[in-house]
Parts: sequence; C-alpha cells; structure tokens
Amino acid sequence: MILAVIGVLLLSFVIYNVEVGLYYFQYPDELVHYKMELTEIFSGSCSKANINEDLSAHKGSHCLSPIGTYHATDILVVGVGLISSISAPLMALKQAGRLRISRAMSKNLARLRFMLGLSLVSVGIADAIGLLTAEGEPLDWEGVFGLPMPAFLVEITLILLGISIIRKALRRLKSKSKQKFAEPWEMAGSGDFRGSLERSSKSPKKKKGVMTVGDLRSALSLDQYEDIFQLGTSAGDDMSVGRPCHYCNGQGCAQCDFQGEFF
Repeated sequence: MILAVIGVLLLSFVIYNVEVGLYYFQYPDELVHYKMELTEIFSGSCSKANINEDLSAHKGSHCLSPIGTYHATDILVVGVGLISSISAPLMALKQAGRLRISRAMSKNLARLRFMLGLSLVSVGIADAIGLLTAEGEPLDWEGVFGLPMPAFLVEITLILLGISIIRKALRRLKSKSKQKFAEPWEMAGSGDFRGSLERSSKSPKKKKGVMTVGDLRSALSLDQYEDIFQLGTSAGDDMSVGRPCHYCNGQGCAQCDFQGEFF
C-alpha cells in the first residue's frame, strides 16, 4: 500500500511539474509558469533570489525549463513511480492467491527480461569502447541524467545490472513445471472449508479434515440401521474383536467410536 502511494505521488509530482509548472514568475505584463529542474534544485545552487534575478535580467535560468520539457531525470522518476504503483497491487494480489500467471506468460516475461538485460550489457560495452559517439568517447552522462556521473561508473553499473537480469531470466526459462493436483481444501484461500454435512456433523471429536464414509453415515442418521456392506467385509462370520472398521479404514469415525476397530 505504501509503495503504491509513493508511486502515485512521484507520478503526480513529475507530471504537474512538467505540464503545469511548480515555479512561476510575475513579469510586468504576464504571469509565466516554469518547470523546475530537479537536479539543479537538489544541488543547492538554485535559490529563489537567484532565480528571480536571472529571470528579470535574461528571462531564463539554468534552474528552470519551459513547460512541457521532459529530461532523462523526469523519465527515470516517472518510471520508478509507474513501476511502484503497478507492482504494489500485483504483489498484494499474488500474496492473497488471487493472481495466477500461466507458465507461457511467465516464460514470455522471462524472455523480455532477458532482452532488457542484454540491451543494458550491450549499451555498457558499446559506451566503454566508444561506439555511441562520433568522437569515439563515452557519452556525456551528466548531460543525460543531469548529475555529475563518471562514465566508467555508469558503464560498470549497466553491465552488472544487465548480467543480473540475464541470469534471473535464464534461471526462469530453464525451470521445469512443478504443478500438481490440489484438492479443494488445499487451494489458497480455501481456509477451513466444510460442507453442510460437516458443519452439522454429530461427531464433535472430529472437526477438521475430509469426512469418512462412517462420518457421512452418522451425519445422515444411517448408523441406526444394520449395514450389509460392513458385515460383508468382515474376515469371518462373527464380529471378532479388533476387526478394522471399513468405514474409515482404521482411521477412526463415529461408527467405531473413533477407535478404528470394532470390539
């Protein structure tokens, strides 16, 4: 829940800052809104007095940008907010057992992660050997992110992150299905499910689990009648001591007074 709220706040903040403008300045003839550059603001070099002085003199400031201008920093913050706002409810549904992803869909997502990791590794290696610029030099990552970032650090981060994503994707692609049939009472969210006969059972000693034939017979008040089936399963013609109860296969039920045997 907190993750979703943070994601929505980040999205709202960036969109409002870019499309409406968090900073405004009153010119003699009009009121103009500007987008605030987050990297410049957080660097501490942009005070309100300096911004107003630059706007009065040059009608512009390095701390501000025209409305509608998206930079890499804004895209990153929007991406983080979008992922947070989407992943939070998905995680909640998965923990509650209400979100089920098919094996085919899981494989497709793993393939997408593999392509993402491969792209990150490729960009990191290409930038390290100077293939992304005409001069054969690494990219100006400070101009991309708006923060002073060494090219070597960015390249190592991209390569390591890509390798990590590729390894996880390959592990998922190589995994085998471990699906097995689940009884209704074993499914997620089923809880302590009991049918109408189980809820109204006359046997207070056995409240949980699957009802045996003996429990059902007792619940239907059939135990007052002689059962030819039980007599026919006897090893002999008489009711010998210690003969297993065939209603519950020796587990214990209302027919044998929960002893598992007839005495």
